[in-house]
Amino acid sequence: MQASNSPSLTRSQLATELGVSVFTLNQWAVSGKGPKAIRVGRQSVYRREDIDAYKATISSTESTPAPVSQPIGSYMMRLPEVLSLSGLSKSSIYAMSKAGEFPASVKLGSRAVGWPSHMVMQWLNDRMGNVA
Repeated sequence: MQASNSPSLTRSQLATELGVSVFTLNQWAVSGKGPKAIRVGRQSVYRREDIDAYKATISSTESTPAPVSQPIGSYMMRLPEVLSLSGLSKSSIYAMSKAGEFPASVKLGSRAVGWPSHMVMQWLNDRMGNVA
């Protein structure tokens, strides 16, 4: 590919080379992730050295994540069910999660979270053990 031998790449050329979208590269640029971009007028370009350095860092830190193991029958509880089972308020759930006193939520989508049912049930069982 011609783009891989050139001294600098445009954002769209880099997106093709890395296999990500231009939107993703825009987000990386805003958040300071990815290879360092250089502004040339109104366009961002990427030097080959910076691209290679970035690729080296992601290949050295990249590993296959371990599959998440949940007990059979476990599912993701949504907030109304967690509130109903725990008897706590929404603000208490989030405050306790932040303090590490309640299982942390798992991001399911851009505006959705859930709690692994086995973790919530274990938390409830632990609380019941403290009462007796």
